Amino acid sequence: MKYFCKIVFATLLTIAVISCGDTKTKQTVSKLPTIDENTETEITVWAWNIAAKALMETAKTFNEKYPKIKVNVMELAGGLSAYERYSVIFSSGVGVPDIIQVESDYIQTFAEVYPQHFLDLKQYIDIEGKVDPSKISTSYDSEGKLVSIPWDSGPVVMFYREDLFNRAGIDAASIITWEDYIEAGKKLQSVFPNVKMNGFAYSKDDNFWRCLLVENNTYFLNKNGEITISSPKSIETLNMMKRLKDEGITLNTVNWDGQISASKNGTVATQIIGCWWAGTIKDQMPEMKGKWKIMPMPAFTKDGVRASSLGGSDLSVTASDPIKQAASVEFVRESLMNTDNQLMMYEKYSLFPSYLPAYDDERFKKSDYYFGDNFNQMLSSITREIPQAIYTSENYSEIRNIAISVLEDILNNNKDIKTSLEQAANQISVATGRKIAK
Repeated sequence: MKYFCKIVFATLLTIAVISCGDTKTKQTVSKLPTIDENTETEITVWAWNIAAKALMETAKTFNEKYPKIKVNVMELAGGLSAYERYSVIFSSGVGVPDIIQVESDYIQTFAEVYPQHFLDLKQYIDIEGKVDPSKISTSYDSEGKLVSIPWDSGPVVMFYREDLFNRAGIDAASIITWEDYIEAGKKLQSVFPNVKMNGFAYSKDDNFWRCLLVENNTYFLNKNGEITISSPKSIETLNMMKRLKDEGITLNTVNWDGQISASKNGTVATQIIGCWWAGTIKDQMPEMKGKWKIMPMPAFTKDGVRASSLGGSDLSVTASDPIKQAASVEFVRESLMNTDNQLMMYEKYSLFPSYLPAYDDERFKKSDYYFGDNFNQMLSSITREIPQAIYTSENYSEIRNIAISVLEDILNNNKDIKTSLEQAANQISVATGRKIAK
């Protein structure tokens, strides 16, 4: 699922959540009732855009098993609008749906502030070893409750223009490390002076930075909730990102539209981004079929990890009535822990499965009409290798806001990386009360 952030979004989301109160009563259920084909109830699901449409489809297969349970899928506008609405209903306790969609990184934003609304799914659905490993950490709250089930994933790959590489004499298979990537970028520009190796926004966007952080097995916080934005690995990561810019092989694409334009008009030869970018390419650049290919992203070291994650959503059960809770759990299971439904959602709505067993199905292994053979196999292989590095919190939006601000300063004003990240860590500590990791 397409996932990008603007600094204003982070700021407003922080305000929306904080302003709506902070109730810490927990939701406790001893045992859910058993449901069967004779169970009569009604559940309401909130999701947005294509995700909502996909759940309307899975409701059909759910109703084959439970014909008397009515599933109402409400399609929201998504983004800030949806999250503002969540904050209002959770704070008031009025109008809370039975199931909600939440982007994986933002689950703790709600589950930690409003735990009374989130059912612990641990005794009902087992995700260990069955889902994208990078999603495990964001599926649990700070007390070990399983508050969400991973839905779609965003394994990061390097999309590259095979035709430009061939004309520039670049062997894609020789690009193993970021050092190799830089050398290839220089070679590309020696042949095509107006083509940059990569493009990303230098302000109001931390997507590329987070791709590199996860690959380097670090993030803004660690598993203990301590601040790691100024850790040695974080400094190493941002040093590499800044070096790509300083070597002159990157383009400031400014925003989402600029990123699409640069890819379409040939001013960038690669994009290192979540696999959902494939859908954008197919939609916006149908005439370039056969020119774009994918490969693993470069590594920090020769034998290093070449995998990362960007984007994706989960489903959480927020029902309060036991019968509705039981029905909601089964709906989530049917939708997300079911190979047939996961493959249907991938084929029809480009929602790349988080559910690992789906990767072993022959239907998943078929050739992609745009990118060719082994496209899905490469994505599945990369997904299994993603480091479990993404740890978030109830104040994740505020943390990202500070992070994006310091990133802008470093990229655009040449601020010292180590000093700037240490200052950001202190700012986060003051704002959140969190400790800085030693």
